[in-house]
Amino acid sequence: MKILFITHETTRTGAPKVLLLFLQWLYKNTPSIEVDVVTLKGGQLTDAFKKNCTHFYDYSLATQPTKLSIAQRLLLKLKLYKRPNLKERFIENLANNHYNVIYANTVVSIPLAVAISKKNSLAKVVAHMHELPAIINLSLPNFESYITSISQFIVPSHLVKANLVQHWSVDENNIKVVYECSEVENLLKEKKVNTVFTVGASGYVHWRKGHDVFVQLARYVTKNYPNCKMQFVWVGTLPKTEEIILQEDLKKLGLDGIIKFVGEVDNPASYYNNFDVFVMTSREDPFPLVCIEVGMLGKPIVSFENAVGTNEILAEAGGYIVPYLDIELMAEKIVSYYNSPGLKVQHGALNREAFSKFTPDIICPQLLEAVSNI
Repeated sequence: MKILFITHETTRTGAPKVLLLFLQWLYKNTPSIEVDVVTLKGGQLTDAFKKNCTHFYDYSLATQPTKLSIAQRLLLKLKLYKRPNLKERFIENLANNHYNVIYANTVVSIPLAVAISKKNSLAKVVAHMHELPAIINLSLPNFESYITSISQFIVPSHLVKANLVQHWSVDENNIKVVYECSEVENLLKEKKVNTVFTVGASGYVHWRKGHDVFVQLARYVTKNYPNCKMQFVWVGTLPKTEEIILQEDLKKLGLDGIIKFVGEVDNPASYYNNFDVFVMTSREDPFPLVCIEVGMLGKPIVSFENAVGTNEILAEAGGYIVPYLDIELMAEKIVSYYNSPGLKVQHGALNREAFSKFTPDIICPQLLEAVSNI
């Protein structure tokens, strides 16, 4: 089998990290499968991707127009020279590699996958959808026009599957639910050293992740439960613009010593292990890897109903699912952990057991089966 994987970027974020774990597993366990990778743009994990495939292509670099010479510019003005269509050439070159499967990892990768498949009628398109309605509509407004070109959908939760069936009438028989996975070895090496009760959150600072909700949650807790001495820590990439806005917000709220946005870190486990409880303030999150990781570390989780795919696991594990954007009830659940250390330990143990199932060795064979079946 010959597979072309397309990733929208190679950043240290959820979807690229899951794909990289799959590539590493394939490289180790299925040497007979030839794997190539295209990234639409780069990121911190580019070198790791290159090490786990036969050929690696950067779409943004390959399709970047070259600077014209003086003679070419003159001929172009006289209409005697035509710039080569680098995007079309890139697609044709990949189509000539005769892949069996073109695997679009995220909705943003689907247009390129379908374009290549149309030049190679034998290739089947697999779309691994890591998105829910708002992001799909924002990232690929004409998503519906690509559906008939996709042979197999892979989704990380039943929440995403229901969305595809209900909103876009995708045939549920063409949708395979495979939960996400993460690694835990490095996480487990860290030990809790912090003595202050810490409410943690994580993710790229973006409206989808609800960093603004996190601020309001901290404001509500500190105002209504002044005797509960807590700090609130967010781990994840912090764009400069958002950092400036947040700094001003926290100053005006008088919370700049209570809420910390620490930015992207090389080893987030050093922070995760210091969390006493983890809150998912996301508005949309199909199956966040951070929930797997903090779950494996034995941390209770509080999240919003109808917003997070890991609720499917959390419902039978250790934590609370509160109504969407109900920060008041979320605050009450946090305080319950503060006042009851035994409950915190009990729920943490339930999560450690429940989320231990989401490792590459368990999940990656399921991904390969979904690809092989087409």
